[in-house]
Amino acid sequence: MAQPTTIALLERKADISRDLFSRYWRDVHGVMAARIPGFDSYTQHHVTPLEDLGSAIVEPFEGIAVVTFAKPEDRAGLIHSAVTKHIHRDEQNVFRRALLYNLEADATVIAGQADYSALASYFLVLPVGVDGGALVQNLMRAGAATVAVHDLTGADPGGWNDTDVEEGGASRLFGAVVQCWWPNPGLARTALAGVVQASDGQIACYRTDDRYPMVEQQRPTLIGLRGLDAVRTIREANAVNQSDPEVLRAIYGDVAG
Repeated sequence: MAQPTTIALLERKADISRDLFSRYWRDVHGVMAARIPGFDSYTQHHVTPLEDLGSAIVEPFEGIAVVTFAKPEDRAGLIHSAVTKHIHRDEQNVFRRALLYNLEADATVIAGQADYSALASYFLVLPVGVDGGALVQNLMRAGAATVAVHDLTGADPGGWNDTDVEEGGASRLFGAVVQCWWPNPGLARTALAGVVQASDGQIACYRTDDRYPMVEQQRPTLIGLRGLDAVRTIREANAVNQSDPEVLRAIYGDVAG
């Protein structure tokens, strides 16, 4: 069942390397964002634009965040929490653009069911006027295990944080974001090239390189609390006590669960 969702499309600054962008978003900015109250889930998708599938325009997004909320009123934390003003300021360190779309539950349609963590994931960004609903059936017939379509047309672009550009919310408008999961990357590329061609090059595609759950079941994950570098260090040392809920609460307080 679909939930109220916020989608963020992120472009890094030109003077920030891809590696630095990924590390900062995951281990610094993402850890801050995981403290925002009200998130049911928060997942970072570190993506690569696919420029060889025939798209006329491929926006240089390298991060796509998907946040879900158990109920609409939980989104108030994203808007009014003490963390939010610091999030907006922090975006300016590495993001050129951060385009946020706040969507009601009925703006998302999900077809199929699969173990997301075990499958290859791709995103499609559709301009206004391209029918995302028709795309679902085409992708499912082509072999996708699950397809989620997020209709962006009801979202307000006035909240966009064009951190490094003077556009005043005048960026190119998008009609939908589609995420699809595939058992076979080769099958996915063939299918995606087909839908791009059928759209006369209007659709752009992105491959998920890394996926990081930062919040799950309304609580920050270990990565959401500490960042991946710290989690890797703890695991390397086999320091199982560092995952003990009592230890985490002593360090991070009630946010740790």
